[in-house]
Amino acid sequence: MAQLQRDVAYRRKTAAQRKQDLINAGIACLGKGGISAFTIDRICREAEVSRGLINHHFKSKEDLLVSIYADMTAHLVDATRQGDARTQLRGIIEDSFDATSFNTANLRAWLAIWAEVGNNDALNALHRQRYRSYTARISAALQEAAGQRGLVVDNASIARQVVALIDGLWLEYCLHSEGFSLDDAKRDCFALLAVYGIDLHHEQAREQAT
Repeated sequence: MAQLQRDVAYRRKTAAQRKQDLINAGIACLGKGGISAFTIDRICREAEVSRGLINHHFKSKEDLLVSIYADMTAHLVDATRQGDARTQLRGIIEDSFDATSFNTANLRAWLAIWAEVGNNDALNALHRQRYRSYTARISAALQEAAGQRGLVVDNASIARQVVALIDGLWLEYCLHSEGFSLDDAKRDCFALLAVYGIDLHHEQAREQAT
């Protein structure tokens, strides 16, 4: 009876809400136990729905995994579209280390998905597309920000360094969360850009002081 009531309540939600609930449940399972915990039964228990409802929205478990990766990367790509070049770069760094997403459970979900990229063709294709889009947008923002200061930089190379630093900090935090704070991680990223003359951290502090 309880399961029936949950299924009825679930069906009253919109299709988008139901899919998001399942995606969130999948992320929770990955965060708790990695890819071995990413089973239909555990996702059903986490979302408190029946197996049939998952099958209605996703063709397979692999299809759900791809949807999870798309959902988890969406806000990162969105951060590259907000405001001018400096605002975009600040947003990328701030969003990458926002407390709501930068936590051990969420990062474990990331690690589980990264480990599957080489085994899942659809996931691999999405990863390549998102990586190219993400780095290209960072590169364009870097070129604009550097140009405003009269600097000539290898913006494509710096963009790859920024992404690599963020990924590395995510990985290290997942392995040893006491090693550094969110503010430390942000400062590290701002410091990397400052090396190339794009000093967003001190620039933001000056803006806030005026």
